[in-house]
Amino acid sequence: MEKRIQIPLKLYEMMVSYIEDHFDPSDRQRYMAICHGVDEKRDAEIRRNLYSAYKSETNPVTREILRSSYLDKAGIPSHGRWNEETERNYREGNLTF
Repeated sequence: MEKRIQIPLKLYEMMVSYIEDHFDPSDRQRYMAICHGVDEKRDAEIRRNLYSAYKSETNPVTREILRSSYLDKAGIPSHGRWNEETERNYREGNLTF
């Protein structure tokens, strides 16, 4: 069965109007908006796949690699992540925000 991916309605409408205008090369702004929307969708799909792989992984080492990859791709800074040290501080009651 073919896998389908949903795109935002606004992006779809921009793409259809661009195609209906016969790929007008002088309309650079609309072309760049479409490219940006497609890039955002692709990045969201990559993040989703990394997260799904991380949640279903049973090997702890591979799971941590996938978790780090997901958080990197999501733009979460390393100093704001929950890790073993944060867990230890939390359990000892030494966690400060």
